[in-house]
Parts: sequence; C-alpha cells; structure tokens
Amino acid sequence: MFPKSTHETFSNKLYQTFSKHKRFIKPKLSRTDFTIAHYAGEVQYQSDQFLDKNKDYVVPEHQDLLSSSKCTFVSGLFPPLPEETSKSSKFSSIGSRFK
Repeated sequence: MFPKSTHETFSNKLYQTFSKHKRFIKPKLSRTDFTIAHYAGEVQYQSDQFLDKNKDYVVPEHQDLLSSSKCTFVSGLFPPLPEETSKSSKFSSIGSRFK
C-alpha cells in the first residue's frame, strides 16, 4: 500500500526492490517507466496509472457474488460488509476493502 505515493515514488520503490531481478528492467530514458520480460517478450509499462487502480469500485452485486464464492481464498478477499456500512455507501473501493 502506498497511501501518499506518486508515480515517481512508486517507480523508485520498484527500482530499489527489483533492480537485481532478471525479469525487471529499468529503461534508460525514463524515470517512471519499467519493463517486465515475460512470455510475451519485453513489455514496457508506465507507472503513472498504476496507483489509480486502488480507486476502482466494486459494484455491490459483484461484491456479493465474490463473497459467496466456494473458493475460500476468493471469499476471504471479499467478506460481507456490515449492514450499516453497505447502506450508507453505494460503492466500496478495493483499496478500502483491503484496508
């Protein structure tokens, strides 16, 4: 979790953590992009949209479906919300669920 991170600080953390990993490549001309070498070859990613993923919302119907999964791993990621929380807010962000 990076609560006050920017795409630059996120990239720097990636560079520090994975600098010696054989599949992680830091491009020479970018300070925020990174490259992953995997089955599709070398794929370059831009970090400026990565942190926005935590702002995605889970639709209540999907949340109910995932929490009722027979797979304990999946249902454990989406425990049912208390009644007062689910009524006061129409949406629940993925980041707040993990928090």
